[in-house]
Amino acid sequence: MVRETRIENGARADGISDSLIRIEIITHFHRNPGLESTPEDMARATGRDPYRVESQMNKLVHLHILEEREGKERSRYRYVPPHSVATYLLSRNRR
Repeated sequence: MVRETRIENGARADGISDSLIRIEIITHFHRNPGLESTPEDMARATGRDPYRVESQMNKLVHLHILEEREGKERSRYRYVPPHSVATYLLSRNRR
């Protein structure tokens, strides 16, 4: 159940901005502490296009809101709570 449709020129007809998708992703992780999710799982949970969800999850990794972990077949993502962002960044810099 993907809410998005496309019109002939490739524009998105659903009117959903990428920032709204990011908010939905963050909200889903916040409501499910400890969740690790693939983009496909998150797309199903939010009812969004898997390609857009994956793109926005990668953006959230760059913003240090999500952490990406390599899985056997697919990357998995987890939420980095705000109070631990500084600790997370420090630990990454030590590697």
